Amino acid sequence: MLKYSNHMAFKDLREYIEFMKKKGKLIEVDDEVSVDLEIAEITRKATYAHLPPLLFKRVKNYENWKIVSNIFYSIESLYEIFGTNKLESISEGFLSNLSNMPITFFDKIKSLREILGLGKVMPKAKSPSFKEEKNLDLTKIPAIKTWPKDAGRYLTFSITITKDPETDVHNLSVYRVQILNEKEAIIHWQAFKRGALTAKKYLEKGISKIPIAVVTGVDPAIAFTAASPVPHGIDKYMFAGILRGEGIDVAELDNQLLVPSHSEVVLTGYVDLNDMRLEGPFGDHMGYYTPADYYPVFKLERVYIREDPIFHVTSVGKPPLEDAWIGKAVERIFLPFAKMLVPELIDMNLPEYGLFTGIGIFSIKKYYPGQAKRVMMALWGTGQLSLLKIIIVVDQDIDVHDINQVIYAIAANVDPKRDVWVIENALTDSLDPSVPFPPLGSKLGIDATRKFKEEMGKEWPEEVRSDEVVAKKADQILNKIIKRYQTS
Repeated sequence: MLKYSNHMAFKDLREYIEFMKKKGKLIEVDDEVSVDLEIAEITRKATYAHLPPLLFKRVKNYENWKIVSNIFYSIESLYEIFGTNKLESISEGFLSNLSNMPITFFDKIKSLREILGLGKVMPKAKSPSFKEEKNLDLTKIPAIKTWPKDAGRYLTFSITITKDPETDVHNLSVYRVQILNEKEAIIHWQAFKRGALTAKKYLEKGISKIPIAVVTGVDPAIAFTAASPVPHGIDKYMFAGILRGEGIDVAELDNQLLVPSHSEVVLTGYVDLNDMRLEGPFGDHMGYYTPADYYPVFKLERVYIREDPIFHVTSVGKPPLEDAWIGKAVERIFLPFAKMLVPELIDMNLPEYGLFTGIGIFSIKKYYPGQAKRVMMALWGTGQLSLLKIIIVVDQDIDVHDINQVIYAIAANVDPKRDVWVIENALTDSLDPSVPFPPLGSKLGIDATRKFKEEMGKEWPEEVRSDEVVAKKADQILNKIIKRYQTS
């Protein structure tokens, strides 16, 4: 049976807020603030300053509402949420147990859930903490405006929940949602996102109205999972349970969707694929306004809230903001999955200034010529990594998190004609402002590994190395010099 983290999972957003308050790491803002630009501006400045979460207690024109932001304020925030500073250990434990199971053993059992101990991390039915509120509509929810030229107010960290019509697998994803009026909003799901792919399955069945729920204010581990590139086919509720070490409490709605039982706000209705409207512009994580484009409209049917609700928002813009730290945690947690798909992979770095899908640096154990390009092709065929615009591959002795070491490897090991690879008409991030015809653009691969004879036509030159005896004596003398210098 699998062993999971001993970290106590948070039941809901409120338990997390109380936890941070007891640690002295919650900033309670008593000044009255507006959802129109002010909350977003304060949040961005707080994230840049590495301040902990903010709880806005007086929101102009929205009495009885509180707003929380900056939950993912640094990589430290993810250590607090998951109870470990070695995030890859969460998925390593799961995968090691999975890979050690013999196939013949699988053939003999009736329930994979039982043999893997997944019962503990599967969602569990629990009565909801929220109640229906007939007097609420979309305009009475404290959605925020992030940048001056945004098309309007947006839900910025709400979770859109859909269910695969063929497998019943639930998907939880963070899409920006533009409020139009009391009953309508636009869901910004890009063509390759799980929500849009689920919608296509409904369309193939002749269904154009997709049942969805949009929830706000959940345990941060659930919010993180929703923002993560969990492989297609894996139920995000189960994956969140693996990260938390225990299953999520869920409640079933009238439209047969499961939502977290302790959500602060739940909006239910359907996305009408026959009603496409211009969404945007919106200032996104690239630091530019995304031009307006057509996306489907969400039609609100019911609103549920908790008493004295707490609304979760984020503010995006140039890095490093909250999405950068989510990206760094994704890098660590999903590294074991990437190693399973690319066995020679040693480590990876998705730099916070690389915009998550902009630049990826990967170190490999190199065994044969042409291996770096093979790794690039494998990575470009893997989930969210397929969106990477630039991939740099280095040898295993290069620390991918030390940019200077990476620059050295590029400068010393790369012949541009031989080692730089440009691929045209490939899938890219639709939000990339440099792409003329999204979602198709070009990609760049840089092979910064040392080359085999077959790759460059001659032997790679020998690296300089110190004489060990001389180096040991030099260290002894130098240590004496340093001590004398420090005490003088």
